[in-house]
Amino acid sequence: MGSKLSLKARRHAITGIIEARFSVSAFEEVRRKDPRYWRSARNDMARGIYAEAMREKQQLGAASDERLEAELLDIANRTPRG
Repeated sequence: MGSKLSLKARRHAITGIIEARFSVSAFEEVRRKDPRYWRSARNDMARGIYAEAMREKQQLGAASDERLEAELLDIANRTPRG
């Protein structure tokens, strides 16, 4: 740790953290495949969670490399192996 992450590595790290916390890809799939449902009142909670994830993504963009690496390590340590 402590090394300078490239822009590509930072993007990958941020995407990994956001995906682990929020499962953003599932929200984005619904958004792409069923835009009418995505905009519906029934989907208000999911849009709120997605918005929270996007705010967190912006905050992580300003985070230090060390914080990103620490978060990725924490995620890796919590992921079941086997």
